[in-house]
Amino acid sequence: MTIKQKLIIFLISCDSGIKDIYTMVKVYDRADFPSNMTENLKPLLENDLIFVSQNFDNGTANKYEITENGKRYLDQNFVPDEVINYIKTMDNPEQLLFITQTYID
Repeated sequence: MTIKQKLIIFLISCDSGIKDIYTMVKVYDRADFPSNMTENLKPLLENDLIFVSQNFDNGTANKYEITENGKRYLDQNFVPDEVINYIKTMDNPEQLLFITQTYID
């Protein structure tokens, strides 16, 4: 998994986290245009780290939740300093950095 994908799983896992596609695109695109959400969500879904918890009326995915496999993956692979340093390399990291640091703390 890439650091960006670890960040996505982490933020999905947080209480009230960033779980819906609209917020994901808004937050990640602001920091790292383009965020390529579909490209990053696909391997997380395929590896059973997240699942679609709610669809739009047209059947496309709207909200995501972390799986038990995803929780174990984070426990074993999430390194806060690595993710924070990655966010700092983005073009406009302020909002994403604030959100991530708040959840880490």
